[in-house]
Amino acid sequence: MKNLDRRLLDYIDKKFGRENFDKEKYLNPSLSYLRDAKKLKYIDLAVEKIKTAIEQGKKILIYGDYDADGICASTILYLHFKSLGANVQVFIPNRFENGYGISVDAIEIILSEYQPDLIVTVDLGITAIEEVEIIKQEGVDIIITDHHLPLDEVPDCILIDPKYDNLDYGFDGLCGTGVAYKLVEAISGRDIANNYLDLVAIATVGDIVPLIDENRIIAKFGIDKINNGDCIESLKFLKNKLEIEHLTSTDISFKIVPRLNSCGRMDNAIKVFEFLIQTEKYALEESYLEVEADNNLRLATIEKGNKLIDELMKNIDLSEPSILLRGDFHEGVVGIVASRIVHDYNKPTIIFAKTESGTLKGSGRSIDSVDLHKILSTMSDSLINFGGHKMAVGLEIDEDYFDEFKKNLNQKILEVASENDFLIKKSEADIILTEDDLDGSFSRQLELLEPFGEGNEKPKLAILQNKMIVQPINEKSFKHYKCFTKKNNVLVAFNFYKESAVCKANFEKKLYIDFATNYYKGKEQRACYLKSFEIIDTNFISDENILPSIYNLYYSTFDFNNKENYHIFDDLKTVIKKKFTESPYGTVIVASTNEDLQVIKELGFQKFINHVPFKNTQNVVVVNPKQIYSLEDVKGYKNIIFMHKNFDNEHLYFSQSMNVYEPSENRALSEKLSGDRAVFARVYKLVNSFKELKANDVLDLCEKLALKDTSLNAGQILFSICVFMELNFIEFDEVLNSMTILKSKKTEISSSLFYNAIIGG
Repeated sequence: MKNLDRRLLDYIDKKFGRENFDKEKYLNPSLSYLRDAKKLKYIDLAVEKIKTAIEQGKKILIYGDYDADGICASTILYLHFKSLGANVQVFIPNRFENGYGISVDAIEIILSEYQPDLIVTVDLGITAIEEVEIIKQEGVDIIITDHHLPLDEVPDCILIDPKYDNLDYGFDGLCGTGVAYKLVEAISGRDIANNYLDLVAIATVGDIVPLIDENRIIAKFGIDKINNGDCIESLKFLKNKLEIEHLTSTDISFKIVPRLNSCGRMDNAIKVFEFLIQTEKYALEESYLEVEADNNLRLATIEKGNKLIDELMKNIDLSEPSILLRGDFHEGVVGIVASRIVHDYNKPTIIFAKTESGTLKGSGRSIDSVDLHKILSTMSDSLINFGGHKMAVGLEIDEDYFDEFKKNLNQKILEVASENDFLIKKSEADIILTEDDLDGSFSRQLELLEPFGEGNEKPKLAILQNKMIVQPINEKSFKHYKCFTKKNNVLVAFNFYKESAVCKANFEKKLYIDFATNYYKGKEQRACYLKSFEIIDTNFISDENILPSIYNLYYSTFDFNNKENYHIFDDLKTVIKKKFTESPYGTVIVASTNEDLQVIKELGFQKFINHVPFKNTQNVVVVNPKQIYSLEDVKGYKNIIFMHKNFDNEHLYFSQSMNVYEPSENRALSEKLSGDRAVFARVYKLVNSFKELKANDVLDLCEKLALKDTSLNAGQILFSICVFMELNFIEFDEVLNSMTILKSKKTEISSSLFYNAIIGG
């Protein structure tokens, strides 16, 4: 520990506190630090009942949830009970036929098909009060093992749940598989239980429980077990199939767990259980094909759900404190879709799918300041059922109750949260790095804090930079970029087109970065990735690019605008002050010169400066005008204020869906645009010569074409291309990301409305 970077030590102190926190144990975890399973209340009673059932040859049924946590827990108990000679089977409910948890429908299936003497649940059951009574009345014994929050009343049976009556145990963060692991420990000892750490690690990371205390130890040693090849055959197979040379918690979260969850989301989770218990290669291959098929279906369903979300969001009132949507969603992916909405809009979100019985089943995600589970508990009388925790809930309501539910939920959210809680805050870096930290030495020390996850998040790392050289990785990977720092270190930035112009600009930025160690054929390769950034000091904006002005005018030339929403002012200061003070949402300002920035600073609005608008439409001053040339870029905003313009009616296009404010005077053109037919012919020839050139959009293409012929500037190229597009000579294919030459009648360029808007005007 003495050689650990002081900034990392300070980070640990700040995150976990100096008092009652053992840094030595944190940095040097050991299995000996795990808590004693026998201190879990009632676990001794469960052990006695299970051992007796095994000795007497009674039928034991493990009842598990259909997510990765429930399936891994079921697998552990099944394998261990089998090793003890038990007569044991596994039942995992079908999400669509049986619903969540212990349902009456599932009980009927269990009693008729499995006829158990003892049921042991994993990862569910703590709220199944009535259902447990039904099971007991049928003469079947039941033990509940769970990790979810109990209600005021609990089932009348043996309960093992670290969140129920377990102050003596001292830690309530175990996942369902973690509880199953503790049950194995209580039955057969820790050494035997540790044989299952591989599965416990997968579930612990995947169920997003806090990776602190013994969860961190479990995750670390379980991941090590998998990387050492000392794991069950199915995980070894999966790791090889996914070409993971060195497993990390990130791999678990984004590659393994989504696959283990996919069958439960799309069809029946029992397929994953059957895959996990296989040992023969042929059987593993067959089982995996079914899992991967459901995973592919999951991905396609998410894509479909995201498209539906984009449509439904057009009619959402973003002034409301929550986002509730219902539509033709697949019930298995509503939680994933809800997470995306919360990330983009920073508001509690519930996505509902309609069931065959006519009810609405929803999955909700929340923000830190709103305990969604607590709010729903106050509305439980109006819900068919619900469950979950502060940040994630599942519920079912009558379809006719949707509007009233939405009204009541919004009212209760406003009782505990204010408008400011829904603002997207600027990130705070935990550690500011220097260029010298990018050589790999810091990232190696950072690995001592792994595995990262909920409660033990990777520290947010940032580096300060000014003007940077930004280049596409190559012509094939044109959406991805390399950013070169002052000392020529390379930051890899994926899908970075919209941010590239600001990174090139000559003002200070805080770049949020992430280290990654990649393994290829046993060799270690370290890389540094640029994840996001924020603008620190905007004393200088780089030379303004006229391309957005030309493109905006091109669309504004045609007849789909609303003059009533188009406002021209000599002085925009008054408009800016009014719009920014009347609401924290709905207004975007486009600043493109140092003069614009000075006005913003005089008004005291520099804290609103950003490089792109926000999806939640909070007020923003955008200093990246190159990216404001589409209604999609400012979707949901009510007002847009352009502080400068180059052409009359330049921004009329935006008035079809929002109020547009701009100055009365035009600025002198920074680039000369020629109407010479010979120039247009040269541009057409250039486009035809490089028609397969890949670009993010038309503006990006023009800049790339300007590099191919330096006698033509990008503005002239775009002017010509817009005329060609209007006359149907060419089009930009947004699927192929390149120009397509069209077969059309020969037409004089002077017949173009856009040509005349610039040359004639």
